[in-house]
Amino acid sequence: MCCFRRHHHHKNRTQPTADHPAKHRSLNLMGAWGFGVSLFGLLFTFGLLCPLGFLLSFFGLFSPRRGFAVAGLILGGIGTLFVAAGIGTIAVAASTFHHYRVEVPKIEQTRAVLNTACVEIESYRQENGNLPEGIEGNKLVLKFEDAFGNSVRYEPEDNGDYGIRSAGHDGRFDTSDDLRVLNSKEGLSQQIATSHTANDFGHRRPSRHFSCRW
Repeated sequence: MCCFRRHHHHKNRTQPTADHPAKHRSLNLMGAWGFGVSLFGLLFTFGLLCPLGFLLSFFGLFSPRRGFAVAGLILGGIGTLFVAAGIGTIAVAASTFHHYRVEVPKIEQTRAVLNTACVEIESYRQENGNLPEGIEGNKLVLKFEDAFGNSVRYEPEDNGDYGIRSAGHDGRFDTSDDLRVLNSKEGLSQQIATSHTANDFGHRRPSRHFSCRW
């Protein structure tokens, strides 16, 4: 009887020690917070908080009990992708709107300015029987500014043709966004330089001003 009680007393004394880790095992707070923020962000903020939840969950992976951290990482990643896709869509839409609302009208205005400058050169040729030299021609067109606030440039060629060039949006000549009108002896209509793509002004059309052509 004495032995039984001693054994029973030893069992009662050691049992809490065995159960102690299970009852007081630490919670992965970082992972739990990451999961909560990711879930809340995905359900109520259209994913806006998900990047924060993703970050918290990522740091939670370095602690024990990673279940919440893994779940938060997945939800946060999904929400972050939604946010990235939304931002990309808005950026493309804004760029397209700006192009057609601002840049295209300026391109049309610049085309009109170039045609007017071409008329100036043609008037000189009719009065003098020949084209002006480079410096003289540039003096004639210096007063014409494109829609971007820059003066246009006169470009005589050896074969009797000449061009009037706008530096375009970037204000620098001989770059991809330049606009150029060409005059030739044949007077054919042909676009030789446009801003952006040929979809905007790629079609051919005759000019109303002498033999200036695009």
